[in-house]
Amino acid sequence: MTTQPHDTETSLRGEYTELRKVETHNLKGVDVRLPHRALTVVSGVSGSGKSSLAFDTLYAEGQRRFVESLSTYARQFLSRMERPPVELVRNIQPAVALRQKNSIKHARSTVGTLTEIVDLLQLIYTHIGVTTCPDCDEVVQRESPADVAEALEELGMGRRLIFVADVPVLDVETPQAVLDGLVSEGYRRLWWEGATREVGDLDLDALLTQRAFPVVIDRQKTKEGNTLRLREAIEQGYALGRGVLRVIDVTDRDAPVEHAFDRDFRCNSCGQAFIEPIPPLFSFNSPIGACPECSGFGKVTGLDMNKVVPNPNKTLEGGAVAVFESDNRKRQKKRMLEAAMARGIPIDLPLRKLAEEDREYVLEGGEGYTGVRGFFDRKGQKMHKTHNRVLIARYRGYTTCPVCRGGRCSAEARCVTVHGRTIDRIWNLTVRDALAYFDQLQLLDRERARVSELIDEVRQRLRYLMDVGLGYLGLGRSSRTLSGGEVQRIHLTSSLGRMLTDTMYVLDEPTAGLHARDSLRLLSVLSRLRDIGNSVVVVEHDPDIIQGADWVVELGPEGGERGGQLLYEGALAGLLGAETPTGEALRRRHLVASLRDAGGDQGRFDPERDPHVAVVEASSNNLDGITARFPVGRLTCVTGVSGSGKSTLVHHCMYQNWRRMQGQGGVDAGQIERIDGLGRFKEVILMAQGGLGRSSRSNVASYTKAWDTIRKIFGQHQDSTRLGLSAGSFSFNTAGGRCERCEGTGTLTVEMHFMADIEIVCDACDGRRFTDKVLSVRFRGANIHDILQMTVDDAIPFFDGATRSVRRRLEPLQEVGLGYLRLGQTTATLSGGEAQRLLLASYIGQGQRKRRKKDDGEVLFIFDEPTIGLHLKDVQVLVRALRQVVDAGHTVIVVEHNTDFIAQADWIIDLGPDGGDGGGR
Repeated sequence: MTTQPHDTETSLRGEYTELRKVETHNLKGVDVRLPHRALTVVSGVSGSGKSSLAFDTLYAEGQRRFVESLSTYARQFLSRMERPPVELVRNIQPAVALRQKNSIKHARSTVGTLTEIVDLLQLIYTHIGVTTCPDCDEVVQRESPADVAEALEELGMGRRLIFVADVPVLDVETPQAVLDGLVSEGYRRLWWEGATREVGDLDLDALLTQRAFPVVIDRQKTKEGNTLRLREAIEQGYALGRGVLRVIDVTDRDAPVEHAFDRDFRCNSCGQAFIEPIPPLFSFNSPIGACPECSGFGKVTGLDMNKVVPNPNKTLEGGAVAVFESDNRKRQKKRMLEAAMARGIPIDLPLRKLAEEDREYVLEGGEGYTGVRGFFDRKGQKMHKTHNRVLIARYRGYTTCPVCRGGRCSAEARCVTVHGRTIDRIWNLTVRDALAYFDQLQLLDRERARVSELIDEVRQRLRYLMDVGLGYLGLGRSSRTLSGGEVQRIHLTSSLGRMLTDTMYVLDEPTAGLHARDSLRLLSVLSRLRDIGNSVVVVEHDPDIIQGADWVVELGPEGGERGGQLLYEGALAGLLGAETPTGEALRRRHLVASLRDAGGDQGRFDPERDPHVAVVEASSNNLDGITARFPVGRLTCVTGVSGSGKSTLVHHCMYQNWRRMQGQGGVDAGQIERIDGLGRFKEVILMAQGGLGRSSRSNVASYTKAWDTIRKIFGQHQDSTRLGLSAGSFSFNTAGGRCERCEGTGTLTVEMHFMADIEIVCDACDGRRFTDKVLSVRFRGANIHDILQMTVDDAIPFFDGATRSVRRRLEPLQEVGLGYLRLGQTTATLSGGEAQRLLLASYIGQGQRKRRKKDDGEVLFIFDEPTIGLHLKDVQVLVRALRQVVDAGHTVIVVEHNTDFIAQADWIIDLGPDGGDGGGR
């Protein structure tokens, strides 16, 4: 799609959303137009006002107007929703926001449920699933009279058939009364001892001992044109036999053949009843579909062997079984060692190197020894003792459900298959493998007539997930373990599946966590969303997405108060020639500028001689027994497509094994042969996405400890002394000076029940958090609320000359490119990249305060995509900050996709070539 530039003479009236005089946060009266049915990218340096324009103005106004169209009950909250500070909003569309944030906390939500693929699978299994009796291996099906007639006719013409119905004797009846009733109705023959016999010819006393009478309904010979009589006999037999009918083929009188038919859904051989396939049967969120042992979670609480054996690199003699290492359990350890030696199990070999059956014998027990589990079983029988309850609780954890083996579904659901595969086996597939399975699935004609559209929809949604680079995710993976970028891209594919039109989608950096190889595939998905008639507005820094946009809006020129201006609006061609940060970065992108001026060239790394950390024979998840070397005192990048094994190598195989080396129990560490070189580090620090938590009370000022000094300044002010206020009065976390209506948060949350909760400004303090008495105290003309509204860049000169403490604590934020953050911004609203840089700033600050000490020791820093949320210009600022850490003698390892960042690393470890089974090399 080609979009006209902003200064074109062509009229776009009625085909764009117009915003005038937008002053949200740091925006300075911005006038902007966003074309409908176009892909628009909002770019700019960090803190320039992109989110303020896209989410806090555009989406917020779209949401407000949507609520205005709802019921009177909903509209009563409308007056409490803050209207964005904008003079005019014209021609806005209904808005949907897809944020880079994972707010899913429920363990039942999975990738399959988020994408609604699970719902489609439930319908597929309902319509064409085949139920098989696990005891008889017979197909279970409900047989109507028409089905029975068809089956009998398939036996061939000329077959002599006897129709028998077993009439039961109920508890409230007597055999004599039932028999008399049958005779009075004309049923005088029984199938008795392999032949048709008259009731009067049988021993009455023997008959009256029966709990059911095998009544002969009819005797027929199959022939052409006899279908009507055939069906009458079948229906009559079903009526008398309560849904069960036997047909005996006596064509060969010496070897009669019996055929059993059941109108109900149960096995014809053993009579076991089954639940007929319905959608809830295939849902692990349904009582009839969930495994009763684990309630559909796939895991149960039990003995966690990872806690019992925290370090499998230890020997049995050297303390591999942690629970036996206490002084009062020496006898149990001695018994274990004696049992192992008697069986020929080496006790001086690392536990992970023992044969599988030997490990099984030690842990689970066997002949002559009850094993470690037997020890816990004995303790569990004496739970009335406090120390036993404490011991078992210490080693309890979540383990795979022994009944469903992690499949989540009930035994009845596992009896149903589609082409030999149960639904839980589909859930355990990755997106890539599931797509391959459904592409190869060959349906029968009758199956195709029922589910072809459902299969096509499943394939389409799986392809969307592949297109956005999520082929490595398992359909059964818990949603709460996904990153914000992954959740956003899943919601994007769901939006495509719903096929909404004339809707405005607002996205927050959908390329977060995405390899550069997949950016163009994501661009095609965004274009597809646009092509079906929607407007797509994306806050993005990725050059590939920017260069594929129809319309570009750039804000700047800097962050915070020095941003918020419209630098460019129009088509891409104009941006490439504009003198703006994004335009200049795109033009210079092919040039790699060296940023090692401070430290100089550190020379080529020689893995054979230079100090390094080596992870040897890493084989967890999809890692293919690789050995990776990380040079000490350098900046190393671990790269690769999504799902290639980067997090497994760095997080699980390196960091978690370091935690085990420190003696931390309950660590789920990756499988490796050994790890060398970590002993030289005083500490290994993992800075993962979302590492700051989600507390709404933690903000930038409190996290950096600058808030403590600021409160002391206000507490010692002469006005505070006169009013009887102390430093504690200026805390929004404790009662005394804060607004008690909102408890110092400045906002109230309204539960809407029928839609997402709405956060509104507190009507008591007007969002200022404190009482009027506290707000009356001013330092250099600013009260405590004004201080919280300041950016880091503004606060540093404001406190200059008053105290050095505030400046020292805030300056590291500038060094990592976070000078645009406001002091009162909660850490819960920071992106994953911003959170990591805030952590980095705190360590830089600590390093500066301890720089005179000689015994600090080396630290290994591990970062997980710290460039998320960074403009191309800001990437250089981050590299400079990391160079400071390296120059101070520390080691930095970064898991990263940003090619501009990777180009400036000292050492690169690239995993791949694909994700999942195709990666790990």
